[in-house]
Amino acid sequence: MSTPLGRRLDRVTLLTLGGIVVLAAAGPALAPHAPTEALDPQRLAWQPPSGTFLFGTDGFSRDVLSRFLVGARHTLGVALLAASVALLLGTAVGLGAALTRGWRDSLLMRGTDALLAMPRLLVLLLVVTGTGALRLDALALVLGATGWMTTARLVRQETRRLLATDAIRGAIVLGVPPMRLVTHHLLPALAPTLAVAATGAFASAVPLESGLSYLGLGVPTPLPSWGNIIAEAEGDLLRRWWVVVFPTVAIIGTVLLANRIADRVASRGEAS
Repeated sequence: MSTPLGRRLDRVTLLTLGGIVVLAAAGPALAPHAPTEALDPQRLAWQPPSGTFLFGTDGFSRDVLSRFLVGARHTLGVALLAASVALLLGTAVGLGAALTRGWRDSLLMRGTDALLAMPRLLVLLLVVTGTGALRLDALALVLGATGWMTTARLVRQETRRLLATDAIRGAIVLGVPPMRLVTHHLLPALAPTLAVAATGAFASAVPLESGLSYLGLGVPTPLPSWGNIIAEAEGDLLRRWWVVVFPTVAIIGTVLLANRIADRVASRGEAS
């Protein structure tokens, strides 16, 4: 049962995550400098945070705050698109398996299980290194195409449960066409499950994109992302801490907030 404190925490979580997304969307407009602009490599390289540069500068004298704000748009934009792709694919496979049953269900789910057993990061590394530098939309598609399997299993399980309820069985007996059954009966009932799946897919895509960008395999430089901003301090993390701390805190905070929202939606769905 939700307590007043829990409800307040839920609101704070939603508002904070929403604020991060809005900040990412408005990042280029808020950035005090162009994210790729070298301000003065001789005098302003590796400047720590100050009143002039709130997040300091990097080795090319670029303003880290500007790169952080624009990088938020790239990191979260890729993660949101990847989560959308994973949600669409997972929902289609999960519904298809639950509604067809028989050998089609077995084939779809055995294939899903086989893909789920493969290490996702290894698959991503093989795909990205094999194809070379990817555009941001292509990177998001690759992330989404390797992350839909859990959603498919969740959707299949919940759809099977819904098909056994009186409301859905009654609709089937009345001869409701399959497409209308999906769009008007099953998908609305699946909304909490889909919300959990989408939030979880987003939470997993953020560190994956950041990790690939850190390795130089994600967002191509000089475009910033939270991951490749961190990579710029490689070799001297303690002396150049400001380049690492701000994007790292943003990545961890975003993932924790998204996971909390997913947990709360899941718990409310179970309670209802």
